[in-house]
Amino acid sequence: MAYFCQQCGECCSVMGQVFSIVGQLDEFRYLLQNEYTGDTREVEVAPSLRRLFLESPIPGHWQDPCPFLRIDGSRGLAFCTVHQTRPDVCREYQCWRVLVLDREGRRVARVMEKRYLCLEDEGLRGKWEEFRQSLDTPDDRKWDEAVSGFFRERGYSVFQ
Repeated sequence: MAYFCQQCGECCSVMGQVFSIVGQLDEFRYLLQNEYTGDTREVEVAPSLRRLFLESPIPGHWQDPCPFLRIDGSRGLAFCTVHQTRPDVCREYQCWRVLVLDREGRRVARVMEKRYLCLEDEGLRGKWEEFRQSLDTPDDRKWDEAVSGFFRERGYSVFQ
């Protein structure tokens, strides 16, 4: 299955450490600088998100979010207000290889990077640790399939 974004905003929750605004070119165009590489990029707030950008503060529940991240309070969804012109590192990011949802569609777990499971339902921790010790395949695809089976057997929806 192709990757899809759940609009949780976590990916942007520390991007304020990576990107800073070094100039405002007009009301909705800015010059961003990558703090690690020194590269700059022009970004523009999308016309459809300008009101949200102006009226909603940068989320305060994360330590250093991207200056262009906004939460639509009525829907609880995170928006990158410069999504169309966002930097390449943001374009390439995917926060999961395997996504696990409960019956209500809430995220229970996700496999990120190489074999890193982010488990959000602590009630599964013991069973997961026991199962994880039985995984001995060096093949990442087979590992992902085994992990998917673990969650499906317990009634969860799994997306790869």
